[in-house]
Amino acid sequence: MRLERTRQTEHLGSVSIYGVRRVLELDSGAKNPQINENAEVQKIEREAIDEIEKKMVIVLPIMNEDVKVFEGVLSAMPHECFIIVLSNSQRGEIDTFRVEQDILSRFCQTTKRQALIVHQKDPAMARALSEAGYPEILGEDGLIRNGKSEGMILGILLSKLLSKEYVGFIDTDNYIPGAALEYVKHYAAAFSLAKTPYVMTRIQWRYKPKIMGELYFKKWGRVSEITNKHLNNLVSAMGKFETDILKTGNAGEHAMSLALAERLNYGTGYAVETEELISILEQFTGMLPITNKDASEKGVEVFQTETVNPHLHADKGDEHVVLEMMQPSLSVIYHSPLCQEKTRELILTELVEAGCLEPGQEPPPVRLMPPPQKADMARFSGSLSADLHRFFVPEGLPLPVAGGRGIGEQVKKVVFTDLDGTLLHPGTYSYTPALATLRQVQSKEIPLVFCSSKTRGEQEMLRQELGVGDPFITENGAAVFIPKGYFHRPHSYDKVVGDYTALELGISYQEVKHKLGQVLDEVRAKLLKNAWLGSLTVSCFGDMSVEEVAMETGLNLKAAELAKQREYSETMKVQGGKQAVELFLVELKKAGLNHAFGGRFYTVSGGNDKGKAVKLLTELYKLNFGAVMTFGIGDSENDTPMLTAVDQPMQVQNQSQRWTKLKVPQLVFVRGIGPEGWSRCMTELVA
Repeated sequence: MRLERTRQTEHLGSVSIYGVRRVLELDSGAKNPQINENAEVQKIEREAIDEIEKKMVIVLPIMNEDVKVFEGVLSAMPHECFIIVLSNSQRGEIDTFRVEQDILSRFCQTTKRQALIVHQKDPAMARALSEAGYPEILGEDGLIRNGKSEGMILGILLSKLLSKEYVGFIDTDNYIPGAALEYVKHYAAAFSLAKTPYVMTRIQWRYKPKIMGELYFKKWGRVSEITNKHLNNLVSAMGKFETDILKTGNAGEHAMSLALAERLNYGTGYAVETEELISILEQFTGMLPITNKDASEKGVEVFQTETVNPHLHADKGDEHVVLEMMQPSLSVIYHSPLCQEKTRELILTELVEAGCLEPGQEPPPVRLMPPPQKADMARFSGSLSADLHRFFVPEGLPLPVAGGRGIGEQVKKVVFTDLDGTLLHPGTYSYTPALATLRQVQSKEIPLVFCSSKTRGEQEMLRQELGVGDPFITENGAAVFIPKGYFHRPHSYDKVVGDYTALELGISYQEVKHKLGQVLDEVRAKLLKNAWLGSLTVSCFGDMSVEEVAMETGLNLKAAELAKQREYSETMKVQGGKQAVELFLVELKKAGLNHAFGGRFYTVSGGNDKGKAVKLLTELYKLNFGAVMTFGIGDSENDTPMLTAVDQPMQVQNQSQRWTKLKVPQLVFVRGIGPEGWSRCMTELVA
C-alpha cells in the first residue's frame, strides 16, 4: 500500500494526532529495494501488512442485518485475521442468531479457518464478566446490556483471551465487501507505521453514498461533521492554536492495539467512538493527572486514513441520527473536564437547534464504563473454560492457537537479549544498572537467552557471573547451546560440547577465514586497478594478539582472550573509503558470507543470523511449554533479525542517547542507554 504522507500533526502531551492520509495505491506490488520512494509517499510492504493481520482480531457486530450483506462482509476478511462475530440478533421462534451461526460455520468450513461467534446476551459471558470483576457492563437482568459499546468491550476481552495484539471493528451492514477488505488493510498499514504499542487508527470514508431519488455520493455524514467540529474546538482550546485535525469523531470503522484498547474508558451507546478520543486526551495529554506512566512515556498515536471505496449501508433515518448518535456523541465532549466554557456553549446551541434539548437544558451525562484492563483475565478465562467450545466454529476443531499462545493457557514468557550495548553498557561493559531487574526476571522463572556476537567462552563467563542457566546463542546465531536436560522432550542436535547439546547453524571458523581471505585478495586486487575507489583496511581478531584485541575493544585481557576463541565467525574492524567498504561488503555476500555491524565491528559468518537461531529455539520452547510469548531486546543493526523473529521487539538507546534506525515492525523504543534501558524493558515485563 502507498499512502500520502501527512503534513499535519498535533502533539498534545504524549498524544500525537496525525492528519488524514489519503490512499495513493491499495496494492503497491512486490518489494523492490532498488526503487527510492518519493519523500511525499509512505510505502507499506505487503509483508508488513501480512504480519500485522496475523496478530489482529476483526470484530463484526451484527443485529438482525441482511444475511446476504453479512456473507459479503465475511468474504472480505483477510484469511490471517481472526474473526469474532458479536451478535445481538433475535432469538426465539425465529432464531436469527442460529442462522448467523450456520452462515459463519459454512464459511469457515469452506475457507479452512476458524472463528468465534457469541450472542451478547449469553449467560456464560455475563457470568464470566461478573466473576472477573467487571459488572459495569451488566444490566439489571444480570446479562450484558444492549449497546454497541458493551459489545465492543466484550470483543476487546475476547481478543485478549486469544492473545492477539490488535483489534479492529467493522460493521456488518456494509453493502460493499471491497470496502470492508480495505478497512483491514488500512488498520494493518497504520499499525506497521506506529512507533509505540499504544496506537489507534480511524477510518474516514471518502464518500458515504445516499439514495436520494438517484445515487448521490455525499462526502460526509451529518453527525460526523458536527462531532468533528466540536472535537476540534476542544483540541484547539487545549493547544491554544486553532486546528481541524480530527475528521473521524464518529468512526465506527476503527482499530486499536490491545495495549491501548484495554486502558480506555468507554461510553455507552453511540458515544463510544467519541469517548475513545476523549479518554485518550484526558489520560495522556498531561492536562489531567497522568495515571499510566508507561503509555505517557512511550506515547499514544492516533492515525486517520481516507478510503478509496465508498461506505454504503442501510439508511436508518434522521431520528436515529439525531437522537441516538448526535446527543450522546456531543455529551461526552460537553461533560469532559477538558471542555472549556466556550465549547460547551457551542454544543448547547447545536443540540437546541437540532431539537435534542430545550433552551436551558444540559445534555445528560453518558454512562461511562471503566477500562477493560480492570477485568481479571484469569478469572474470565477460567469461568468460560467449560463453555469455550460452544463459541467456536466449525465444531469439533481444537481451540485456536495464535502465535504459540492458546486460549486459557498460561503463557510462558521467554526473553532473547543482545549483550554488548544492551545488557552490557556500550562503553564500560557493566551490567550493574540492570542487575536488580535481572534478579526479578530470574525469580519469575522467565528464561533469559543471550543472543550475541560474543563467543561461547565469553558468554559462559558472563552466565556464571550472573547465575543464568538458560540456553544461549553465540556468534550472531551461528550456534545454539542448550544445557543438558533443560528441555524434558528430546530434540535433535549436531554435537555435544561439555555440558551442552549444540545446534549448529553456521559454517566453521576455518571455512569462514578461508573464504574471507579469498574475498580480501580479490577486493585488494580491484582496488589496485581502481584507485578512485579508495583504500581499505581490515583488521581481524584472529590475526591480532590478545593485547591488541583488548586495546581495540576496551575489554580486559581475560575477556579479550575469550573474544578470540571463535568457532563459527570472524570479528573485524573495517576502515577505508565508503566505496571501498561497500565493494568489500558486496563481495562478502557474493562469496556466501553474511555480515552484521554491531556499532564498532563487523561480524562475518556463513549462512546464519540471530533470527534463524531465535526461531529454532522458540519452537523448542513451544514444544516443551506450549503457549510461548517471546520478547527481544537489542540496540543495533545486527539485532534486526532477532527483533523481527520475536513477538515483542524492544530497542534501547545507544551511547549517543539515540535509537539506531532499524526496520523492525512494531518495535518499541525504550529510553536509556544499554543496561538502563534493558532494566526498563524488564520492569514492565515482570509487572
